[in-house]
Amino acid sequence: MYLTLNSIHKFFTDTKKETLKDISLTVERGEFICIVGPSGCGKSTLLNLVAGLDAPTSGTITLDGAAVTGPGPDRVVMFQEAALYPWLNVIENVMFGLKAAGLPKDSQREIAETYLKMVQLWHYRDYPIHQISGGMRQRTALARALALDSKLLLMDEPFSALDKQTIHILRAELEEIWEKHKKTILYVTHSVEEAVYFADRIVVMAENPGRIKEIVPVSFLRPRNIEDAAFVALRKEILSKVQLSARKISADEFDKEEAVL
Repeated sequence: MYLTLNSIHKFFTDTKKETLKDISLTVERGEFICIVGPSGCGKSTLLNLVAGLDAPTSGTITLDGAAVTGPGPDRVVMFQEAALYPWLNVIENVMFGLKAAGLPKDSQREIAETYLKMVQLWHYRDYPIHQISGGMRQRTALARALALDSKLLLMDEPFSALDKQTIHILRAELEEIWEKHKKTILYVTHSVEEAVYFADRIVVMAENPGRIKEIVPVSFLRPRNIEDAAFVALRKEILSKVQLSARKISADEFDKEEAVL
């Protein structure tokens, strides 16, 4: 297996809370995996562990046979906010990581051009970041992430702060890019619709503590139509699983409050 999470547990001593419990997951090279679940189930924590930004309390993570013990160039994270450098223009932002990797300037520009064209931003390459829209900023962040050509792309709700029209455009663009390059992607989202649109498999998580409730394969042909009857039916099925977990969490919290009273 390309990415392996083996019996991952995460316990935060400051809150005395077990955030993740016995998470085991294998991902094949080139798979698009989406993770959904109620708020507080540890989706982003799990992504941070795979990124090496935090360490599990117990368990192991390996990528392409190598243990994940910290951040590395084999994993790139794209967050909800674009996290671009405001003093650099569009192409300079895309070239930043390439420069840090020690590539010659000609190679930096050539690679940046390839990916800016891929996300349809080449004509905006010299624009300052403050002069482009939120959707364009996320396109820039995506081009920067892809340009680094990592083994694994980790995406934490990258489109959730954008308007619906922009989200649909960026979804289609990411889908097209993934079809061409088959980048291995681990994608956290609160949108079940988005998960069904993108995923080869959907990891449904439950909370208290965070754990994998179910893994749902998605076999629909691509590109997927969100209005297709089978798409809508699967979206409703998964949404009901997520909402059931969320209702259980609320009920558990109410019970705890009643016990205190």
